[in-house]
Amino acid sequence: MILLLNGSFRGSKSNSNYFLDLLEKELAEECERVHLNQVKDIEVLVAKIKEAGALVIGMPLYVDGAPAQIVELMETLYSQYRKEFGNLPVYIISNLGFYESTQIGIQLEIVKNWCSKMEFLYGGGLAVGAGEMLGSLRNVPPDKGPNRKLGEGVKKFAAAVSGRKEIQDIYVGPAGFPRRLYIMAAHMGWRNMAKQNKLVKRELYRKRV
Repeated sequence: MILLLNGSFRGSKSNSNYFLDLLEKELAEECERVHLNQVKDIEVLVAKIKEAGALVIGMPLYVDGAPAQIVELMETLYSQYRKEFGNLPVYIISNLGFYESTQIGIQLEIVKNWCSKMEFLYGGGLAVGAGEMLGSLRNVPPDKGPNRKLGEGVKKFAAAVSGRKEIQDIYVGPAGFPRRLYIMAAHMGWRNMAKQNKLVKRELYRKRV
């Protein structure tokens, strides 16, 4: 059994959960999904991790690191349970709003160091740039259009998870969609959000003292 742990505070509605969905479709093995924001009893989660043949953690990038609930879980497992799991293979799917997926590199290094302390096998990571954009294209097949690189990365990542193999971290982003267009689209999104919140341009640019 492969345990898919969604570490986003947004739970089932998150992009992290969507990218786990894409991975699960490529895995022939039985998977179990756990949303960390719904976990009430850490002992139940620990039992599921012990039963798992591999652990895949999906999460967003927060300030170049992991979300607080993932950090808390990592600290708890290290301080209370680190001798109980064996050489568990651990994989990461992470996404962020920036266009450049390489921004996720620090977060993956943090998880890699944690795996070393836990005596886990760090299997590798899949870093997804422009996560908000790619997460919104759920009606586009993962091997088509802007999703092409994402689809290729998921297939390669799934093969490693299925075989419990170590791979180098995979970095993907939008295919055929230039960075400048992504930034333009982001600006349009911010303007729309400002209008919805009844903010006018002069308020957005007014200097605060």
